[in-house]
Amino acid sequence: MTVPLPKGGLTLGILALGNLLIAMNVGSPDVVRAVFAGVALLLFITIIGKCLVHPRIVLSEDMSNPVVAPVSATVFMSLMQFSTYMAPYGDGAHMLAVSLWYFAVSCNLILMVHVTSRFIVKGFALSQVFPTWFVGFVGIVVASATSSAVGQQPLGLLIFWIGFALYMVTFVLVSIRSATIEIPDAAKPSLAIYTAPMSLSIAGYTTAEAHPNVYFVLVMLICAQLLFAAVLAAMPSLLRVAFSPSYAAFTFPFVITATALLKSLNLFAAAGWRVPAWLYVLQGAEAALSCAIVLYVLILFIAHARRQWRQAGAD
Repeated sequence: MTVPLPKGGLTLGILALGNLLIAMNVGSPDVVRAVFAGVALLLFITIIGKCLVHPRIVLSEDMSNPVVAPVSATVFMSLMQFSTYMAPYGDGAHMLAVSLWYFAVSCNLILMVHVTSRFIVKGFALSQVFPTWFVGFVGIVVASATSSAVGQQPLGLLIFWIGFALYMVTFVLVSIRSATIEIPDAAKPSLAIYTAPMSLSIAGYTTAEAHPNVYFVLVMLICAQLLFAAVLAAMPSLLRVAFSPSYAAFTFPFVITATALLKSLNLFAAAGWRVPAWLYVLQGAEAALSCAIVLYVLILFIAHARRQWRQAGAD
């Protein structure tokens, strides 16, 4: 049975959803962390197992694929999220969380160097640019969004500005490619990633910056919600595409959009702005939608794994 590295996107979405529910005061934080970390860990073990059992396949095939290589950053982004689950439980757990966070950030940076070398320096082709490049070059901002839990806000803020600059460049490249060269059906769900980078930037900036500029956040929020609306409008056609591992791209982008809206509204309220009640309703709706889409994709992945097991048994 093959384990697709894009499954890391689902793991990331599950962990980020747990943190969103905690931020919204939904349920007991300890219970939420236990449930969501448990589910995510089961998925994560299969990914690590593939890397350990089939390292040659990962290095020769996955890391040479312009769709898969960038999105494999979700594995390290998941580790950053795992660190936030560990940090609250005493000094020992906090130290382990900080070490895990630094390890994940370092691995993510190495992957960014690899993607740059393999798909840009050694021979750039616009046809090899996919929305997953947002993950490969901007996903590192998850380090900013998780920096507070491990007490690394200064480094988190530096990473935010680097990631935000890379986002501007990547947005142009991905948009030109998407407008001029048709994306294969199997990779079309990755278009949902469009809604993630700006929202992730909001989450990273408001977490790592001690005194966020509310007007900067407002501009980013407007852009993020417009991108989310565009992806939402495209979802009916994207969901008609046959299931593939790229469906994992539906999860984290929806979760981080709801997270960014929550963080923005909290910031505006703290700044003394009168926040309309309907915005909180919108945030709740986005959170509910992200719960539904994460559960839906999780069920599809489980069903896909069962089919693979049956086929393997029949063979």
